[in-house]
Amino acid sequence: MAAVLAVHVLFVVARALTVGSLDGFVVYDGRAYYRLALDPLTLRVEDAGIAFTRPAYWQARTGYPLTAWAASLGGRPALVPAALVLVNLLAIGATALVAARLALGAGRSAWWGAVPASWAGLLVGLGQDLTEPLAGMLLLATLALARSGHHLLAAAALTAAGLTRETTLVVAVAVVVAGIVPGVVPGVVPGVVPGVEPVRRPGLRGAVPPWWVGVVPLAVYAGWRTWVRARWAEVVPDPPSDSVLGVPGVELVRYLGSALAHPLAELPNVALLVPTLLAMAVAATAVRGEGPWHERLALAAYVLLLTSLPVWDRGQAYLRWGCEPLLLGWLLLLGRPSAGPARALPALVAAVWVVTATQSLSYPSTAGPVGGWWSW
Repeated sequence: MAAVLAVHVLFVVARALTVGSLDGFVVYDGRAYYRLALDPLTLRVEDAGIAFTRPAYWQARTGYPLTAWAASLGGRPALVPAALVLVNLLAIGATALVAARLALGAGRSAWWGAVPASWAGLLVGLGQDLTEPLAGMLLLATLALARSGHHLLAAAALTAAGLTRETTLVVAVAVVVAGIVPGVVPGVVPGVVPGVEPVRRPGLRGAVPPWWVGVVPLAVYAGWRTWVRARWAEVVPDPPSDSVLGVPGVELVRYLGSALAHPLAELPNVALLVPTLLAMAVAATAVRGEGPWHERLALAAYVLLLTSLPVWDRGQAYLRWGCEPLLLGWLLLLGRPSAGPARALPALVAAVWVVTATQSLSYPSTAGPVGGWWSW
């Protein structure tokens, strides 16, 4: 854990020196979380020089800014930028710690815990004050607690994760569905042979948490989201969001065709995209095989969602969307033989981290560590 945290601290220091201060982390979506960390229940459209365009959407993701608000002693402006960075740093450290314990429990080296904590989507979140590090830590805690039978704590952690980033609630839906639809392990034929003790496998229904572990987070988020939208309705209603989902794989193929037509311009993104796709492919192999049914179901849903999004021209977008599938795939692959696909995952994650760090070091400056060409 210490090594992973140290590497991310070095990135924070390098980025702070490049952009001038910790205030330079308040960019992109991070501007909205900075606003909410000053006042989590604000009803002002504009404050601190930042105007909300989708206030109800941002305020529904209250977990991260609320935690930073508490860490900054009630949203003190001088402390908020550092608090936002600190919360994400500690979340990445906690992810490494929980992951290391899970790896040791599966008979692996503790260094395997560095894999999910080093995913570049978390680095993007750290460098831009986004929700992924905290949401990822809460999601991993949920899965670990559910596996150990601490269902009440798992429901609480998943509720907090949903209030931090709603995409984590795919796991909540998977828990509910898995409680209804029996899990299937390839090669296991349902039924009982007279006189033969039935084979108990970890991928079967018995590993699924109770249905309410998924229902509670969904209900809490729905209630919170409804209340937030209602209180903003007369101030500035949330604009209707257009669905960006398409046919799985179509947008990726379309982008790759465009990249082939403009190879020099797209080379920086392709250099990041190729190892990212390979890492996602390795993680996706965990859908088949043993493991808790709800985890494999959630992983399949995340992979389907990722491949349906038009995000392939923007590294910071597909890296962020890849956080949950990478985490779930890693967890499910822990129990696989080291000679399997999981063996390639650490190297792929490390490669993606290095490319991402160099490309995002000075974001949103156009200067970049290697000129504007290599940066986003």
